[in-house]
Amino acid sequence: MPKQLNSRCKELIVSLITHFEQERDNGGPMMPLNCVRERVAAALNLGKSTVSAISLAAKRGEALKSPKKSRCRTKITTNTEILDVSAIRNTIYDMYEKSKFLLKNIGFRWKKDDPRRGLMELPTIAFKHIAKKK
Repeated sequence: MPKQLNSRCKELIVSLITHFEQERDNGGPMMPLNCVRERVAAALNLGKSTVSAISLAAKRGEALKSPKKSRCRTKITTNTEILDVSAIRNTIYDMYEKSKFLLKNIGFRWKKDDPRRGLMELPTIAFKHIAKKK
């Protein structure tokens, strides 16, 4: 099975083909044969410093790695004030103490999972909230 090539590899192949066609039409190399890095840079349409850096890394036996993709990661909210957390907790306890039907009226139900028990929103209500946001 042939190896899959990404778009950058395909661009480099097109640059090589174009360069070799130009040399064919020229009747020989367009640069002296002893200027190896310059010829590679011209053929691949890259900078000479890039070609030199890659050549040096290959001679040292270093692994030629691709740069890692940068991913946007959302930060987890931390440093919440103890007063904020306790205020939210007290509000929930007060609502539960007064009337647990209040939460049921807006679409929450008590659900028991394996070791946990929690207040969860019904899927139909959640879908309605998502539809309203769009």
